[in-house]
Amino acid sequence: MAIDRQFIGFRLAPFTVTVDGAKLRQFPAAIGVHRTGPLPTYLKVIEGEGNSSRKILAALGVELSHVLHAEQDFEYHAEFHSGDALTVERMVSDIYERKGGQLEFIVVDSVIRHVGGELVGRTQQVILVRHPRPVAAA
Repeated sequence: MAIDRQFIGFRLAPFTVTVDGAKLRQFPAAIGVHRTGPLPTYLKVIEGEGNSSRKILAALGVELSHVLHAEQDFEYHAEFHSGDALTVERMVSDIYERKGGQLEFIVVDSVIRHVGGELVGRTQQVILVRHPRPVAAA
């Protein structure tokens, strides 16, 4: 079933995440990186707090079993550290289809700021929703 294009522009209510030092320290091993320094994909952890991606999918009526995480882009503007409070704003910026509607893509843009307003970064997540064709009766 096609996703209603009226959901383009849908926004989750902004939410605040406190950067968890233990998760931040465990993250390199979790992604198979054994080094210190900046962790360029950690914004994915922050944007996904509180199951925010699942909340977006639920609001759009998308069945989780048909979903694949297709793409992710990160843009960093400021550092953040353990204990920092960050505000996350997430919005569906586009929905489009391929293969005659068998594949739909949901583009979710996120803006992450220090609670004081300083921009920390932006992310763009592309979620693939598969709509398998019904099996023809024999």
